[in-house]
Amino acid sequence: MEHSNYTEAAKRVKKLKNFYNSIPVYIVVCLAYFAFCAGLFDDGAISSYIPWWSPVILASCWGMGLLIYYFYITRGSKIEYKYKKWEQRKIKEYLEQEEEKSSSINNWD
Repeated sequence: MEHSNYTEAAKRVKKLKNFYNSIPVYIVVCLAYFAFCAGLFDDGAISSYIPWWSPVILASCWGMGLLIYYFYITRGSKIEYKYKKWEQRKIKEYLEQEEEKSSSINNWD
């Protein structure tokens, strides 16, 4: 039991570490893309064709993805627990249905 708790904690720490490592990447890529779209690298030769909302969409969607990932890491164990309980209930329900079908078929004998 204690080994299981340790491995679960190690997995959560690894996921949290990956999240923290992705934040600087998010910041650097977004800043570089904002700078490119502003024409700092090519004086507007290519970046003038990029719509103004493109960097906003990139930063917002990626940011929402990071936020969802953060909530999954911090509160994901509760979601997984509820999902596993639901899964077990469904398996039990299907097994009972199959058992009921097989017993009704056997009643004809």
